[in-house]
Parts: sequence; structure tokens; C-alpha cells
Amino acid sequence: MAPLGKFTFAVIGLRLFGASGFFWGMFLGHLLVDRTLVIKWIETSLNNLDDNIRLLLPYAFYKYYSRLDDRLFGKVWGSLLGAAAFGWGGFILLFILGHILFDVRNSAYVRDFKKGFEHFWNRHWGKILGGIIGFSLHSRIILFSGVIIGFFADLYRLEGSWKSKFKINALLSFWSRINPLKLALHSKEARKVSFISSMAGLAAKVAKADGPVSENEIRAFKKLFDIPEGKTSHIARIFNEAKQDADGFERFAWQIKLITAGNLSLQESVVENLFKIAVADGTVLDPEMKIICRIAEIIELPQGNFEAIRRNYEIRASNSAINDFYRILGLVCTASDCEVKARWKELINEFHPDRAQANGASAEIIEAYTLKMAEINNAYQAIMKSRKAA
Repeated sequence: MAPLGKFTFAVIGLRLFGASGFFWGMFLGHLLVDRTLVIKWIETSLNNLDDNIRLLLPYAFYKYYSRLDDRLFGKVWGSLLGAAAFGWGGFILLFILGHILFDVRNSAYVRDFKKGFEHFWNRHWGKILGGIIGFSLHSRIILFSGVIIGFFADLYRLEGSWKSKFKINALLSFWSRINPLKLALHSKEARKVSFISSMAGLAAKVAKADGPVSENEIRAFKKLFDIPEGKTSHIARIFNEAKQDADGFERFAWQIKLITAGNLSLQESVVENLFKIAVADGTVLDPEMKIICRIAEIIELPQGNFEAIRRNYEIRASNSAINDFYRILGLVCTASDCEVKARWKELINEFHPDRAQANGASAEIIEAYTLKMAEINNAYQAIMKSRKAA
């Protein structure tokens, strides 16, 4: 789904403004859609629509829909967009392109291409913008100058080569030992790395507080945080070092305090994510609670806000009803959203009463399948609702 913004804006730009519009569309689609929460909102909306369709479809149509599931969006969107912009030629071309970009999800080649394409845009959009400006003005001098200026802008933005270029690595290293965060706060990307690094340390300390760090707790941390490109080994090293013992969590908490100062929602998110990691292995134990309480004090989260979060997760950890819903689907509570949905689809296909009727089952079996279907749907909806509330 990642290149959806570039794909859509580029086609519209090409239709309205020609070649210049194509490149401007790619650029704006990247910044306004593919790098923002818009793409997540689209994915969530499509997923909810898919859920509703599955709940309403009779089995005779459901089985055909399942065969098209996850293989249809790109072709439909591409063909409609192509037909609206360029007629039959656009319909055919964008039908094929939509299939390749969005519907061939199991192809390693397509996944690698999309990942590399997004990585290229994220690292080089300064040079791309400079080139687009020069191309739009039909000036080779401006195009060349724009790419050069964009080159230096990208270096500064990514905070890489400029350090060695001006030979200030030693100074920056010394300053980072004095204050590892204040220098980084001017950069959004560096701020994100600092935040996740500190959260990795806190998560490891919380996970270690009640004994050995479990696989569920590690999986919960990976699910909660989007680790920046190229920083996986750095974050893993911090987590592995921090999980050796539960002491020393305060230094990570003080770092988080600098980043979250004046941002109540981010402070709440820090504490809530730590509770999510604590309950990953079933419940929040006293040692974990003491550490999380102290962290909340250090980052200056108001006591009332902390108590609201604490009560929510204490109830959730002891909520046997949710655990029963997981048992109905034959899953553990740490299953991913994709695993929950895949299992739900599998059980619907197995226990759909229309299928039993088509196979000549008795009225008793059909009634049993109907009750089972209701139980399965209720369990799935309850699980997904509880996760959204989290």
C-alpha cells in the first residue's frame, strides 16, 4: 500500500499538467500521503470494509470473495483511475500496474522493489525536489543547481556526511556524552531514534522486573515501535544490554522526560506502551508496577492520568472474557492482528451454515453451525474492539 499516494497523484498530475505534473504528483503524494497517517487511515478503512463485507456475504458469494481477497484493490483502483484519466488505454495500463504494485503481496521481488523505492524517496527527496523545480522551469542550470542544493540538504537532514565533511565528529561525540538528547532534538529523525532507544531501555527493564524476559514481551516491543531504517542493530543492542537486570532504568526515564516535556499525549503513550509490554505475559506484577510508577513520576505524568491507564490495564490483564474469545478462535492473546483475522476467515469458511446446507447436512447440524458462526463473529469483533481501545 505504501506507494498509493505517489501512484495516484502522479497519474492525476500527468493528466492535468503533463510530465511536470507527473513528477510534482509523485513528490506531493510521497509527502502528503505515503509519509503520513493518511496511508494508515486508508489501510484501516479498507480493512474495516473487508470485515463488514465478510459478515454480510452469504457463503455462496463469500467463497469467491475470499479467493479475490488481498488481490483486488490495486487492479480496481488502478483501472478506475486509468479509465478516468486516459480512457481505455489508461484502464488497461493501470490495471496491470495496480496489480503489480499492490496486489502481488506474496512476491519477494515486489516487496523488495517497494521497500527500496520508498527508501530511495525517504533519503533523496531533497535532490528530487531540486530536480523537479529545474525540470518544471525548463532550465538545465536550475535543474543541476537544484540537485546539488538538494544533495547537501539531504546530507544535513539525514545527519550523516556533514559531520565527517567538517571534521566535527570528535566534538559531537564529546557533546553527546554531556547531553545525548538536546543536540538531537532539532532533527525529527534523530529525535525519533533517541525516543525509541530510550523506550527500548525502559521496555527491557520493565520486562526484566518480573524475571526472565519472555518472547511475548520482546514481540510486544517490536509490534509497538517502528524502528527507523538502519537502526535495528543499535536498538537491539540497547535492549539486550538493558534486559540484563532491572536496575538503572532511571537514566532512560530522564531521557524520555526531555523528549516528552510539555506533551501530555506522548507522556501517556510512554506509560501505556510500558503497560502493554508488562501485560504481554499475562498480568502486571508488583515489581513491574513499581518501575512504571517511578517512570511516570520522572516524566511528570499527572497522577490522575496515570491512575486511569493503570486501572485500564489491570482490568484488561484479569479480563477472563477476552481470554475466552481468544480460546474460541484457537489463538493466544499475543497473536498479531493479521493472525487473528486469518484465523477468523478460516473458521468462517469451515463453519458457514450455507456450506453445511449445500453439503446436505441435517437441520441440527445447520443450527449448530449457525450458533458457532455467531460465536466466532462475536469473538472476533470483541477482540478487535479491545485492541482498538488499547
